[in-house]
Amino acid sequence: MIQIPLTSGPQTFFIGLGDYYWQITLLYRDSDLGGWSIDMERTDDGERIFGIPVICGVDLLAQFQYRGIGHLYATVDGRYDVKPTYSDMGATLALYWEE
Repeated sequence: MIQIPLTSGPQTFFIGLGDYYWQITLLYRDSDLGGWSIDMERTDDGERIFGIPVICGVDLLAQFQYRGIGHLYATVDGRYDVKPTYSDMGATLALYWEE
């Protein structure tokens, strides 16, 4: 399992996950049903997934398993039962990826 390094606030970065490099964008939507979301794009013009809500305690990529992307999990301060807030990014929010 790989912990994806995060900084505070919305961000875009490149990271190698498995056999591919990805551009990952984390956005925050400040609304009643908003929160953090993830956009993932393979740098070789392959897979693209937009608007994955960051929800703790579930595999964020579960609905895309047929694509062979792997698994992505979120925790806040090691907990799976909380909703990430804006200030959690880069502080207590952690993302973990595994094949």
